[in-house]
Amino acid sequence: MPHLLIVDDEPSTSWALAEGLSDDGYTIDTFRSAEDALIWLREGKSDLVIADLHLPGISGTALARKLRRGPNAQPVIIVTADGTPDAHREMDRAGVAACFAKPFRLDHLRRAVRAALEGGTRRGARMRRAA
Repeated sequence: MPHLLIVDDEPSTSWALAEGLSDDGYTIDTFRSAEDALIWLREGKSDLVIADLHLPGISGTALARKLRRGPNAQPVIIVTADGTPDAHREMDRAGVAACFAKPFRLDHLRRAVRAALEGGTRRGARMRRAA
């Protein structure tokens, strides 16, 4: 079963994402910072990362850049409350698989996770906002 990392400094957000995605059978670990996730990745293996854009220390986009070109290359999905054009351009340049503006619908995120794991996401996927 695929392994996901959720990186968000808000414990309630990490918990909600983990709960919502665990029903799909994924193994999930959560981290409060990109640095902690990177330390874990030195020894562990993940198939996909879901990260907040704004994290203490290394940002979600900086994490995406590191993971895109490192030995643990994997897709990164960004969730953010910052839907500005500048943030979107930054995510596109970082090679983010998909991005979602908070609040978003869990079913949309689930589809993006499945697509990313199957290699079907495109760089700079449009931000989605719940209807």
